[in-house]
Amino acid sequence: MAKNVLKAWLVDNTVTTDDKTDKIFSLETTRSIGKDIILDRMVAKNPGVRRETMALGIELMEEVISEALMNGESVNTGLFRGVAQFRGVAKQNAWDSTVNSIYVSLTQGKVLREAIKDTRVDVLGERPVKFYSGSGQDAATRAVDFSATAGRNFTLFGKNLTVVGTDPSVGVTLTFVATGSVTKIDKDMIVLNEPSRLIILLPASLEDGEYTITVTTQYKGSSTDLLKTPRSTSHNIYVGGLPDDGGSTEEPDGEGSDDGDQTENPLG
Repeated sequence: MAKNVLKAWLVDNTVTTDDKTDKIFSLETTRSIGKDIILDRMVAKNPGVRRETMALGIELMEEVISEALMNGESVNTGLFRGVAQFRGVAKQNAWDSTVNSIYVSLTQGKVLREAIKDTRVDVLGERPVKFYSGSGQDAATRAVDFSATAGRNFTLFGKNLTVVGTDPSVGVTLTFVATGSVTKIDKDMIVLNEPSRLIILLPASLEDGEYTITVTTQYKGSSTDLLKTPRSTSHNIYVGGLPDDGGSTEEPDGEGSDDGDQTENPLG
């Protein structure tokens, strides 16, 4: 059995845009550790050596390696091989610190290569990205019960709601529950288009009644890094006010409000 374990998520391969099913692996990082934690673990492995002695050894190693690299020597520690390199063009055949710089190129050494051989990878599945519509507000009445007014702004609060993408399905739709008729909201009727908040100008022609508002987007946290396949979240709203029975509290099909980590309504 492998000594080490790395955990990986499946994420879209954004390079192969023509293949919507193509995935790559993304590392599930647990935490970042620094010198103090490294020393703690060193002491745990060899409690016979004082922590201060180990710390001094690390400091001396860092100093010696830095000096060697900055004096043109290639360093192989077992963990890595390092060598100094230059960036920038040699203007007028002279070094210019405003355009030229030094960096250190590192490649894995034998110790890391052996560790890699003794490591297995557990695939966790597709990386979850929170996406939901959590609450709404009618601009006319300031109500936050998912009632709405035709011809007035309606604010939808949630997570990663930004409407963006090239797929024809991307956008906001209103489905009249009584008849199943669908109204697609024009782009210029999306007054505010943010990850946590959409403000939509509802058509004045909407009949009173229950609607399913659906947001479909390829947004996943950046307007330039898009999902290959759009996703949707839906919620019921009530144009003209809530029915006498208070309306449905269930969400239609879609990812919806999921886990209690909802964006708080800043206006309510």
